Parts: sequence; C-alpha cells; structure tokens
Amino acid sequence: MILQQSLARTRRSQAGLSQHATFRAARTALLRAATCLIPLLTLVLASCNDPSTASGVPTPTVATTVTHVTPTAHPVRPALTNSSTSQLASQVDSLFSGLVAQNQFSGSVLVAKDGHIVLAKGYSMANWQTQVPNTPLTRFYLGSVTKEFTAMAILLLQQRGKLDVHKSICVYISPCPPPWQPVTIHNVLTHTSGIPELDTSQLSGASPAAWIASFDAYPLHFTPGSEFVYCSVCYQILGYVVQQVSGMPYSQFMLQNIFQPLHMDATGFDSTLYYNQGIDAHGYNTWKNESDQLGWQMGPYWSFLFASGLLYSNVGDLYRWDQSLYTPLLFSQQTLNEAFTSYTSGSLFAGSTYGYGWFIAKSPVPGHRLIWHDGVIDGFRTYIGRYIDDHITVIFLSNLATVDSPVLAQKVQHVVFANV
Repeated sequence: MILQQSLARTRRSQAGLSQHATFRAARTALLRAATCLIPLLTLVLASCNDPSTASGVPTPTVATTVTHVTPTAHPVRPALTNSSTSQLASQVDSLFSGLVAQNQFSGSVLVAKDGHIVLAKGYSMANWQTQVPNTPLTRFYLGSVTKEFTAMAILLLQQRGKLDVHKSICVYISPCPPPWQPVTIHNVLTHTSGIPELDTSQLSGASPAAWIASFDAYPLHFTPGSEFVYCSVCYQILGYVVQQVSGMPYSQFMLQNIFQPLHMDATGFDSTLYYNQGIDAHGYNTWKNESDQLGWQMGPYWSFLFASGLLYSNVGDLYRWDQSLYTPLLFSQQTLNEAFTSYTSGSLFAGSTYGYGWFIAKSPVPGHRLIWHDGVIDGFRTYIGRYIDDHITVIFLSNLATVDSPVLAQKVQHVVFANV
C-alpha cells in the first residue's frame, strides 16, 4: 500500500505512489479514443512533414462542468514559420539530435515563444523492446515537476478561502504531530519546515492518519524558516493537506480542478493505464538498460503520496499548463505573484532561490526571471523552464536517467537566447 522505497532510489527521494483509479480508467480510455485522434494525427503528421518542427497542440477550452473557472483560455497557436524561428528550431533540433547520436538523450522536447510553438518533437525510443519511438504525444513520469502542481493546488485552496498558507499546518491536520505546531504551510511549500525526511515504508497496511502520526516522535531538524533543505516527503504532507481541506482524494482534486479545466487529458497518476497503453515511455537507467516500472495500485485516499513525484504527462499538456499561468483561467494574479516570489536565499542550485513549488532564477535578459523545476525519478529526467518576462518556454521530458536536466537546460537556454 505505502511504498516509499522508490524515494530512496532517487537523487532527492522524490517519488510518491501511483493512484488506484478504477473510477477513472474507463473514462480516460473513452476520452482518449474520442478526443486524442485529431491532435495525435496533427502532431505526428507535422513531425513527419517537417523534421525540425511539429506543432498542433489544440487550443484549450474550459470544461463547463467544473466550477471556479473563468471561461477564457490563452490560445495555443501553431508553429511560427519566419526565418528567425526556423533557425531557432533548427538549432535546438540539432542540439538534441547530436545528443541522441551520442546516446545522451532520449525523450520529447517543446520550445515556444510568444504563445507559438517553435519546436515540438520526439527523439529516440519510448520503448526499445517494442521499437515505439518518442513523439510529442509520448507521456513520461515527471518526478519532482509534480511539486509545482501540488503547490498550485494549495494556492488554489487559499484563493478560494479554504486555507491560509501562513497558518500552522496543524490547523488543517488533526491530529497533528506535536513537533509540527510551529510549522506553517508556507514553510512546507518552501522546504524550510525542518520536518525530517522519514522512510515510512514500514507502515504498509496502516491508515493515512497513522502515516501522519509516525512523525510524532521525530523533532524538527531546525527552526522553521531558518534553513532550506529540500524535502520530498513534505510535498506528500501537502498532498494530505489538499485531501483534508478539499474533502476528496488528492488525485481527484487535481483531476477536477486542474487537469480537466485545462484539458490535460494525457496527465494523471494511474500507472496501470500508463503502461497498458503501449505508447508511453519506459524509463532507462542507461542507454537501452530499462529501469523498474513506476507506480503501484492503492486506495484513492492514499493518493496524497503521489504529490511529491509520481505525476505523468507529455510536452503538449505541460505547455497547456504553462500557458494557463499567464492568464486568470485558474489562478488570480495575486496567486501567481505569490507562487513566483523568492522566499529563500538559496536552494539546491547556485543562482536559484525557491518560491512555492518552483525554483526562481534570472533570465539572460537583465531584470527578467526564469521560473523552473526539474524532476528526477527512476529512469526519467524532466524539466520545464518558463522565462515569464520573455514569454519563452522550454520543456523536455527524458526517459534516460543519465541526462543532467539543469545542465542540459543551460545548453538549450544558450541556443534560444542567441536567437531572440
């Protein structure tokens, strides 16, 4: 039931557990069959017709059955075709093609500027055994890129008046481990809580309340707010807060309040669905050396354990997510400002601080910002970079564990800003 061994196998212990989603499997299968054929053909044909650009991510609209959503959407426009963007697409494609030739990259890439897709393309194989190639539609496990979604779910609940991030987390969890009394949700969001990273795998068969109670005997490692220590289990705790405050499983809240409104139909937590599709990426520890499959089946009220790292998606859905964050579609401007504010003096990476579920750094353009996060989980390395003042987006999802995402992102950044 609770399997956190995967956390110990990752660089930052950033796994969760996959959703038991029988309620969703039938719906998703029908939805994919009915709605994904057109974007599938669009993206694949575009990729075939032009080896350097593949666009056609459909314009997101708002599901009328979901409340609290403004009925407008930022358009996802087709690829630009002028000479400067063609040159940019060619150079980014050349970078990734060169890495593939050296057995150093496998995955999917999307680069966009000013709301237009410049490049969307798959590289190498999603599954070497079945010879299924990566395409812009291929899904990958995201690792800690999941954390930005969990953080935004917390902020969405705050926006609706359901919680206050500056109050103690114990206001929203009862019973609450006594050492957590001075810890605010803000502290947990920013990895400044002092909550220890525990191995709770021995609690298999226990209840979610028992999982929380397992922290009772462990004091905080430091005074809340005094240090930055990256904490994956802390985002599982935030998933539990989402569950407690919303009154529904974490995975269901994410589906109804983020994925469905944005038409992120390829995004989810159901590992059985993921691996049974036959088109999604298998993770590889090294070139052609497959890693263990991710995800486990469990009851929906354990889904808060997904919140640190077991979301999967594709580049098109992540681009919908990126574009929605420029609009009031889901989040007010005040909420977005809070998410993208630096709250720490440093982080895991030189030159970056941390906001709410996002690293924050400087764009190559003076005074401009880069909002980003990477993901590390068995067999997968992922990255989304949002140059929000430059209106540039860089997304790459890899099923090769030897990829160093932050280093590769710097290489892509160099190419992109040499052409703008």
